[in-house]
Amino acid sequence: MKRLTLSVFAIAIACGGASAHDGRRYEVLVSDNMLYARGYISDGIDDGGGLIRPYYNSQHGHWANHPNPAANVANALLPGFDVITPGALAGNPLVISLTGASKWVSPPMMPGAGVVPDLVPLDAGEVIEVTFDTTISTSSLGSFELVDSVHSDGNRDLDLLYDIDDRPSGVIYVLEFRLSSPGSGITPSDTVHVILSPDGADAAQKLHHASLYLEQYLGTPIPTPAPMAILGAAGLCATRRRR
Repeated sequence: MKRLTLSVFAIAIACGGASAHDGRRYEVLVSDNMLYARGYISDGIDDGGGLIRPYYNSQHGHWANHPNPAANVANALLPGFDVITPGALAGNPLVISLTGASKWVSPPMMPGAGVVPDLVPLDAGEVIEVTFDTTISTSSLGSFELVDSVHSDGNRDLDLLYDIDDRPSGVIYVLEFRLSSPGSGITPSDTVHVILSPDGADAAQKLHHASLYLEQYLGTPIPTPAPMAILGAAGLCATRRRR
């Protein structure tokens, strides 16, 4: 992994403004003593999948290619994680574990109903690193704490840095995580899917529709209305769409 070049690139993105981490995020919540992650869009700009996803544990973001074409690297800072309403998490650690990874190569631009995504393992030597206070990767997997003790008012902007030695094109990556809270009596989450799609100038290059389709395919449907905390965070007055 080109750590120096990519680290400078990541710092430039992170310092790009107060809203640098706004967009597609996860709200971490506890329901019936089980952890879930629900996708929402914090800047209120609908990407066509809804400001609040109607499913748990599936959300996509996009790589940002290094602006210098000679630097064959990309990273992503979203989806990030927020604890908005801590509930039973208050005072307990929140741990995230990377448990696996796969990819969808050359997906259809506009997948039709019933398409089964052909998710295959990453190639040998194809590694995605995930950094918070420490670094884990798809080659070694591992865990780290997002919060050592969840605050009674919640914890926001828990943003991971995803790195790859490539400028992905025509492929969608899927990172598989699990959320847990040791010692709290809370059941760990089912697999939380972080879907990373290409950078690009338009929806076609970004595989936008295929990414939304994969979100829906991997997500766990929610039959109940959205919690009020996430409704406020998503800014429901906006109607524009992001590609």
